[in-house]
Amino acid sequence: MMRKLSKTSEIVKLSTKDIRIIKELNKDSRQSFSKIGKKVGLPKNVVNYRINKLIDNRVITLFCTTINRGKLAYMYWRLFLKFQYFSEHIENELILHISKLHNIHWVASLDGSFDFCIIFLAKTIGQVDKLYDSLICPFDKYIVDRELSLATTVRYLPYNYLYETVAYGVEEIKPEDEPEKLDNKDYQLLNLIKENSRIPMIELVAEMKLSPQMIRSRMKTLMKKKIIIGYNIRVDHTKFHLNHFHTCLRLTNMTKERRKDIIALLCSKKSTTQIIKGFGRWDLEFESVFPSHFELHDLFRELKNKFSDNITLYDSVLIYKVYPINTVTYE
Repeated sequence: MMRKLSKTSEIVKLSTKDIRIIKELNKDSRQSFSKIGKKVGLPKNVVNYRINKLIDNRVITLFCTTINRGKLAYMYWRLFLKFQYFSEHIENELILHISKLHNIHWVASLDGSFDFCIIFLAKTIGQVDKLYDSLICPFDKYIVDRELSLATTVRYLPYNYLYETVAYGVEEIKPEDEPEKLDNKDYQLLNLIKENSRIPMIELVAEMKLSPQMIRSRMKTLMKKKIIIGYNIRVDHTKFHLNHFHTCLRLTNMTKERRKDIIALLCSKKSTTQIIKGFGRWDLEFESVFPSHFELHDLFRELKNKFSDNITLYDSVLIYKVYPINTVTYE
């Protein structure tokens, strides 16, 4: 059996086998121990033991399902906040308040131009307006700056900073003109696996009151329709003495080909974990992990040298702490 995720601050060193297991889990975190074992050259009981150690050491923090929100008519909004007179007490109140709101997808404290980022999902502008007011109004006297933007395309990259060579499998979420229509059982399935991709079939059967064959059929259909993009894991980069940065680029003289060139360069870097295109102040954003801001500065220099006619402004913040908050219920 696989143990529940637990907390520890221990810094760990991974073996080559551990890294290969992580790579396989991020390709498909629902695959069996025996299947992973055949690929990495280990017995299934050893794979089980090593995965449990990765969980205990907080290297793996989540087994998750990547869901194509655009296929379900959800918009992906990011709210960046800068505070004044902000104490630890007020921060705790903010986190508690956010955790009680619906459709919050991701929350993090930042160090830089903004102090907080809150990502939420909404299907209508009315929902955006209501949730925006719910986030802003109770803490408005502490907020000195705010920035709301809509992410239209999000590319998730493998954990290449752990691998010897760059893996180019990119999972992409983008808006759809005609969203898919699902029934209540499909939505129930998505909600059960979104933050527990390795949930045992016996638990799914008990929750959904369906046979294993029917559940597997629904999962295959959701994959075929690209509503489920993949079964992945979340890895804690701090275990490898790495810092997590969010960088924003303002672009000019831009063509689709030129944007593709910038994205291709970012994808070729082991440090890049995510690339975002959207509407707002910034034209392109990306997330990356580095030992320090010096390596990030080197990447800036390379980008500016190769795309000097396109990049007019950039900004970067350190993602200091990610809070375990996800109140999204797909429906």
